[in-house]
Amino acid sequence: MRYLMVGLLLAAAACGGDKSGSTTTTPPTGVFSVRMNVATAAIVVGAADTLTATGLDAGGTAVAGTTATWQSSAATLASVVGGVVTGVAPGAATITATISGKSAQTNITVTAPVLASCAAGATPLSLAVGTVHTLTPAERSTFCVPGGATGSEYVLIPFKADTVSATVAVSMLGNGLVATTGAPTAAVSASIRAGAAFSRVPSGNRELFSSATHGAFAAAYEARMRSVERRQLTPLVTAGSRATLLRGMQHASANRSAILNLPATPVVGTYIPLNTNSDSACNARVNHAARIAAVSKTAIVAVDSLAPGGGFTDIDYANFAATFDTLIFPLDTAAYGAPADLDNNGRILIFFTQTVNQLTPRGAGGFIGGFFFSRDLFPDDSVSPLLQACPSSNQGEMFYVPVVDANSLYNEFFTSKATLQTQLLGTLAHEFQHLINASRRLYVTQTANWDEEVWLNEGMSHIAEELLYFHEAGLAPKQNLSLATVAANQTQLNAVNNFQLENLFRLNTYLTATAINSPYAQNDSLQTRGATYELLRYSLDESPNSNSSYLHALINTQNTGIVNFNTVFAGTFTNIFAAVQQQVLANFFGGSGIAVDPKYTFPSWNYRDVIGNGIDSGSNPLATNPLIGTTSFALTGGGAGYARFRVAANGAGTVTSASGTGAVPANVIMLLIRTQ
Repeated sequence: MRYLMVGLLLAAAACGGDKSGSTTTTPPTGVFSVRMNVATAAIVVGAADTLTATGLDAGGTAVAGTTATWQSSAATLASVVGGVVTGVAPGAATITATISGKSAQTNITVTAPVLASCAAGATPLSLAVGTVHTLTPAERSTFCVPGGATGSEYVLIPFKADTVSATVAVSMLGNGLVATTGAPTAAVSASIRAGAAFSRVPSGNRELFSSATHGAFAAAYEARMRSVERRQLTPLVTAGSRATLLRGMQHASANRSAILNLPATPVVGTYIPLNTNSDSACNARVNHAARIAAVSKTAIVAVDSLAPGGGFTDIDYANFAATFDTLIFPLDTAAYGAPADLDNNGRILIFFTQTVNQLTPRGAGGFIGGFFFSRDLFPDDSVSPLLQACPSSNQGEMFYVPVVDANSLYNEFFTSKATLQTQLLGTLAHEFQHLINASRRLYVTQTANWDEEVWLNEGMSHIAEELLYFHEAGLAPKQNLSLATVAANQTQLNAVNNFQLENLFRLNTYLTATAINSPYAQNDSLQTRGATYELLRYSLDESPNSNSSYLHALINTQNTGIVNFNTVFAGTFTNIFAAVQQQVLANFFGGSGIAVDPKYTFPSWNYRDVIGNGIDSGSNPLATNPLIGTTSFALTGGGAGYARFRVAANGAGTVTSASGTGAVPANVIMLLIRTQ
């Protein structure tokens, strides 16, 4: 190694004298010169090299405690900070180090990088950070991207744009790729971790706050009930005009139904028989005597005569009915429209019965929080050729909810009055959407397609839960809610735990397995529910008019399922595949900090922060695969995978995609995004 010396160097010299002795001169102290570790150097654009400078005394010994200041003669060619020289552009610059007024210099030559070239047959691509690029057929086979001067990172997303549940295998082989570094996007706040904000574990007498469908247990029950409805009730609906159907129901013989037999404003203390059979729609009535406990503007509260003691008082029931008047009824009807009034009393009957408690076995992983049964919207005899008889119908708009079980006679749930009162609000918000949907289709829209497809029906009920959350939290859509906001104080924390937590957990189950799940899958899984909730919230946010205008339109129609969605959101998306494609991209970009088209983000929620820090202990809830060598996905219709990879500085990386031994099919859209 060569050294460059600048300044005056004084060497000790022997003085002349007589032969009997000599004298020595002591060098002065302080920095007399500066030594640098290189005299010349060459670096490429984007590369960096570290220079060091040492202050020397007159004797050539390093002086302790000295610090150099650095300067470049051409910072646009070679910049220097603390001795670290970075190549900016081709050319030459002189780097100067100064210590105590003494300096040393070195010449730096900056050269253009020698870039790796793309392999033959690979289509070269050059993307700016945040760019979303749909691969062409040629690029889907093999594409090549440069690493640039500092390296680059990407995510490749295959998305299966069809309704076929059978999976398609998509594999990707990378060459010239290196491991990704850190998070794929900007870091999010980790100031509040899991447990500090959200908890699903019962503590003492504080039961788990839940929506109407808690966990896989309750979802499976509701799926079975909806299956019974479709199988047993759909054959009873005949296509044709229903102009007089509702009037015929309302004016039918009063002795046909307990609810129809009631006065419009029944007397508290009156007993009526209500069928509690939840396994069969139209057969085997299981009547329980129900006592009218409260009557309000929009609700009739009935209580099973066989309910255990220690439950709500009539004052409690009256307060509950009043809350239904002021909160649940106006909230859901504003969003979805008013239900039909086939029992001609202007009210919804809410039946507190231990039959609901008994649906949850002791030790179950979840509970049934209540239900709506469409059979009660059907006549119990054939008053019209358009609706055949369902003999077990209670003939009225009603819900079934659990009773207080203070002594845990049935299971460990519903022991607390206060908890049940809160939990029932989410249950009724959810189930009321189902009631409005079915009753308006039967008696207002008058369509033979009376039963909305399960994915869309459940998604709309989960939106009802979210609307209740917004109301109770004093928040609104399109506020990009973060964890700090939703857990800002006890009121906000109670609102999210009581009414939105299950939506977030369901969404989390989808985000961890996006390839094999879909927002429009024809099933009732938690993953589908979470994906559909997110799709509807995103679609409502992206659309120009009020939320209620679209929610009304989804119910007041002859259409169901994807046709219904495409018709209602035609002004926002080309079709549901375009909508889900944007949702898939927003799952990656939302909360990332990457500058991107706003349509690829979620206006209402920073799900990455709320779920990642509130549920997943500071991790990104979206599952991604590293692409080094080979990675693959099995994609269902509406499913998407995320493959991350990096290209080193001045390098070039190629990615080849295939499906089995052939090309990736045309119904799989390949999206490439540069993230760094």
